[in-house]
Amino acid sequence: MANVELAPRAPVRDEGIGYLERRALALWPRLDPAALRRCQHDVKRIAALISRRTTMAPEAIVGVLLMPRVRDEEVGTWFG
Repeated sequence: MANVELAPRAPVRDEGIGYLERRALALWPRLDPAALRRCQHDVKRIAALISRRTTMAPEAIVGVLLMPRVRDEEVGTWFG
C-alpha cells in the first residue's frame, strides 16, 4: 500500500474580511472594517460591535447576520 501525502489544509478562517463581516457592512455600511476584522469572525463580538451603534439587541443582530441567503427565485414566491 502506497503512502499518500495530503496537502496541508487551509485554515477555515483566513485573514481578511469574511462572510459575516461583508454582511454586516452591507447592512450597516458605516461600520469600521478594521474593527470588524478585530472581531476575528466571531458573530457575538460582531453583534456587540454593531449593538453599540444601533438600538437592536445583540441577539437580534446575531439572527440577522446568520439568516440564510435568499435566492432570486425565492423572492418571487414570497412577494408575488
